[in-house]
Amino acid sequence: MRLPKHHLLTEQSGRRRAIADLGMAVGQVRRLAHVQVDGVWGQVWVKALAEGKFLFLFGTAGLTSLGQFYAKRWTIEQCFQNLKGRGFNLENSHLRSHDKLRKLVALVSLAYVFCLSVGQAADRRTPVAHKNHGYRATSLSRHGLNIVRQLTRPATDARTRLARMVEALLDWLIKQVARYQIPVKIMG
Repeated sequence: MRLPKHHLLTEQSGRRRAIADLGMAVGQVRRLAHVQVDGVWGQVWVKALAEGKFLFLFGTAGLTSLGQFYAKRWTIEQCFQNLKGRGFNLENSHLRSHDKLRKLVALVSLAYVFCLSVGQAADRRTPVAHKNHGYRATSLSRHGLNIVRQLTRPATDARTRLARMVEALLDWLIKQVARYQIPVKIMG
């Protein structure tokens, strides 16, 4: 889990100290084994960020894995953020039926994966520009969504290589859904 920097570290010797007292330079990473935080023993992974901020992770996983686990978790968080807003707007639904919500989440998830696939394919051909902080100017899912929106406009030439690629990907997706389809009642 990620913790705020005000949590104190207690070493096995009983010595307590704050993250800011570790004397770390920006970009430096420290790993501390067998440390207690709020009465729980575990591992600590800390990275010093700009402006006196820290990425402070605490867990029971191995020290070398904490940063990797957090990176994977962040990917999932980005997926949830995209599904809730940023073009997919799952939170705007007023559905109350559990079955209908489940179907909506499934369809929006398929749309997200489709747009992400289009964005990844387009990024391989022409990479998305990066901003000064190193991150992409547009996420791959948003890039794919923008491409799909552009391709659905009436003035778009359907013969372009990208349009054919998106159409082939959509055809494949339709075949997969049809192949594994379980009979369900959609209405009512």
